[in-house]
Amino acid sequence: MTRSDSPTDDELSEHRLAGLKARLRDTPIQDGWRFATSLVDAFRWRSALRDVRTYALFVGHGRSGHSIVGSLIDAHPEAIVSDELDAVGYVARGFRRDQVLALSLARSARQARGLRQKAGREGRTYSYLVPGWSNGRFDRLRVVGDTRAGGTVHRLTADPDLLERIDRRMHGIDVRYIHVVRNPYDNISTMTVRRGRAIDDAIDAYLADCDALVTLRARIGPVRLHDLRHEDLVTDPRASLGEVCRFLGLDTPAGYLDACAGILFASPSRSRTAVEWTPDRIARVAEGIGRIDYLAGYSFDA
Repeated sequence: MTRSDSPTDDELSEHRLAGLKARLRDTPIQDGWRFATSLVDAFRWRSALRDVRTYALFVGHGRSGHSIVGSLIDAHPEAIVSDELDAVGYVARGFRRDQVLALSLARSARQARGLRQKAGREGRTYSYLVPGWSNGRFDRLRVVGDTRAGGTVHRLTADPDLLERIDRRMHGIDVRYIHVVRNPYDNISTMTVRRGRAIDDAIDAYLADCDALVTLRARIGPVRLHDLRHEDLVTDPRASLGEVCRFLGLDTPAGYLDACAGILFASPSRSRTAVEWTPDRIARVAEGIGRIDYLAGYSFDA
């Protein structure tokens, strides 16, 4: 390495800090730090948090498009939706209501500064920011939420009392759930490609999560649950996102729906073409579709 290629002191410090954060991830030290900082942030944002009327949680299968939906809502001037915070995990560990809300605010702001980037089609990285709108910021805060979906389902399934504890913790705020649904064949294929897992294992995991979701959806109830098909969002984004906003109690400012529609692909991704689907595998998933009401209408050829 030549002298000109040597890392700067700032780069070395940033590298060491990243390494330290990685070692402390999911440890009591990290939890203690976040508990303390969220208390400070909750106090700092106390005036804004008084206006929150709706708390939005996402449930469903991973790789279904929850992150893009969360980003579109986060761009609304009266909403903040963090991506993959695991808000339910903080509730389970005893964080107070305004601490959980403040954690979403802080995470959303950080993610906006990082251009809300996520891995997308063909492994490419895309920005989910909506240009010209309130990504990571707000004018008046009415809705706060978090997109972690699969992890939320697993937590609520493992701890049946947690659903009621969330309602109690969010006292004074209406807790609502958004379930983004995607064609199972594309969903499973994306799980297989992105996570490097065997397709048969992915099918088993997907169908097991379907059974958990059927039970969970019944406990949440239809009034507090909104289904959004990923394919509908892509083909008719203005109508689909408008329904989500109404469900959350949000108006749609002039130009907002058009701006959100402008960052979406023209058609849904058919991830199923990247994986070998044998007739037996297709039939296994088709059987699951036949018994799961929220999957009605999906097929391998659709």
